[in-house]
Amino acid sequence: MRLIFEIIYNFLDSYFHRKRIQKYLLKLNINFKLVLDVGSHKGESITGYLNMFKNCSIIGFEPQKDCFYLLKKKFKNKKNVKLINYGLDNVSGVKKLKKNILSTTSTFLKINPSSMHYKIKSFLLGTKNAGFYTDEKVKVNTLDNFIKKLKIVKINLLKIDTEGNEMQVLLGAKKSLKKVEIILIEHNYTDYYLNYDLKKITRVLKKNSFKNIKNFKFPFMAYTDSVYINTKLI
Repeated sequence: MRLIFEIIYNFLDSYFHRKRIQKYLLKLNINFKLVLDVGSHKGESITGYLNMFKNCSIIGFEPQKDCFYLLKKKFKNKKNVKLINYGLDNVSGVKKLKKNILSTTSTFLKINPSSMHYKIKSFLLGTKNAGFYTDEKVKVNTLDNFIKKLKIVKINLLKIDTEGNEMQVLLGAKKSLKKVEIILIEHNYTDYYLNYDLKKITRVLKKNSFKNIKNFKFPFMAYTDSVYINTKLI
């Protein structure tokens, strides 16, 4: 069951979901010179950006050591791709990441075992704990700190896919958000994550002059990848 689920999920993600997001971003007619990919996993989004935006530079953040190893190997010959083995958060230090056998769903957040999503995921993955198997200590820092260190003036696209940790990423980017033209961020509509508040996330985005212009729902899943534009820059 797990293998079938992963095959179907990866097919829909690669050949349907990401493709339509990419087409939409291209229609925005933005000169994408710098893309920040927060939650790079194994480079799925980075590969798409390299194909879409021929002259852009990409900075990818990925805290999982095994995924980061694959990233380094995959993009070792790409001079315009910079990879950073950190998770983004609202603090600087070390945090425990809950590792999942479906590595794209590893998370910093506490999980609600009573949620329907948890039960369905456990069934599909053939486990009793939704696929979580260990904790990994990983380094975290704020986007503000990285932006200052790297002396970044403008970010054309900030993609945030951090399995529920999106609010913490935004809180650690209070100074940086004014430099961002477009945000592509995952929104979850389940009670799978404890202390996850989508309304707070959207309020923070609105407070920082971001307007939601498009939502892409993943097939059969209760989450979307949502596009926001900075109304002060676009």
